[in-house]
Amino acid sequence: MGKILIYFSIVMSVVLQSCNSVGCTDNKSSIPLAGFYSYEELAAITVNNVSIGGVGAPDDSLLVNNGSVSQVYLPFRADAGQSRFFIRYEDEALNFPELFDTITFNYTPIPYFASKDCGAMFRYRIDDYSYTRHLVDSVGLLTDVMTNADVETIRVYFRTQQPDDADTPDEGQQPAE
Repeated sequence: MGKILIYFSIVMSVVLQSCNSVGCTDNKSSIPLAGFYSYEELAAITVNNVSIGGVGAPDDSLLVNNGSVSQVYLPFRADAGQSRFFIRYEDEALNFPELFDTITFNYTPIPYFASKDCGAMFRYRIDDYSYTRHLVDSVGLLTDVMTNADVETIRVYFRTQQPDDADTPDEGQQPAE
């Protein structure tokens, strides 16, 4: 534990001394970018009337407040090995706590010295992840190491079609066998 604290202190001192950003990319932090997709169509979608935020994160962790988004940055906590995010559906027909989804990422933060100009930052190696399956059908990773590359690395697939009414028996009617 002592070696980790010493290493972290060295990395942080390099970060604080690296104020010159000439030669750095715009995205100096490793913040994963999540895109939203239709599970049925496998196409990018915009999810309307959602709030997205961190669970148990310090201060204000609200990333989207009742907005429409097709992508969102999910900032991981460098001081923890886990970050959790909620997706709350604000549409009146879906605004029930039992329908809200949560995505959990377990990872190893890896201090990384980018360059003299950029200094140090963290990369995150995803060890495993889980999610609820209320309106989210599945979550996929395009890579298991999150870097500062400004590309989509997480895909969240939503259920976007309702079951056909013709396949659902009327009340009191038995399904065909």
